[in-house]
Amino acid sequence: MVEAVGWVSLKNMNKIKKIIRGCLFSSLSPNPSPLKRGYTLMELMVVVAIMGVILLASPKIFENSFKFMRLAFARAEIQKNSRASLSNINRELRQAYASSIVVDELAGMPPHSRITFTRYMSDGSTRLVSYYQNGRKLYLDINGAGGKMVVGSLRYIAFSYPKTDNNSIISVSLTFETKTYEGGTKALQMAVEKVRIMN
Repeated sequence: MVEAVGWVSLKNMNKIKKIIRGCLFSSLSPNPSPLKRGYTLMELMVVVAIMGVILLASPKIFENSFKFMRLAFARAEIQKNSRASLSNINRELRQAYASSIVVDELAGMPPHSRITFTRYMSDGSTRLVSYYQNGRKLYLDINGAGGKMVVGSLRYIAFSYPKTDNNSIISVSLTFETKTYEGGTKALQMAVEKVRIMN
């Protein structure tokens, strides 16, 4: 004889327990159905650990990438400024009269940071040319018409005679500096070129 518990028989109670157990623990059964299988606790813990490592490392990776990009841009800008400046100075200075060259500096500027000379033109005329540093910029002045900025980010420029017995060779030294990150200034480059005066 089947004993009744309330309105549910013991036999029906066992069936209900099996159904509930099957629903709750289907992923832990020895032969789970492929459609009902879920993630185990171990798998979830591994995923959380991997995501934690990635999240902890990502700010440093982004910061290093940012620093690398800023340094690369600074280096490219300095190389461009250096090439352009030396090319301009070389072109003008090669056509100068050696006896007309005067090396000095503006008041408050580094020593030997200005060169003034008379340049021979292809049509036979001449013009007075001056390259000089003013602050952190390089200027070009032609015939006293006022300085025109050639390039910025200049830290230092110096004109000198490498040989005291030969005034037909001028040495030009340039140092550029640009801002990078966190208020720092990096990527210094010094370019030195000897220019032979042709006249």
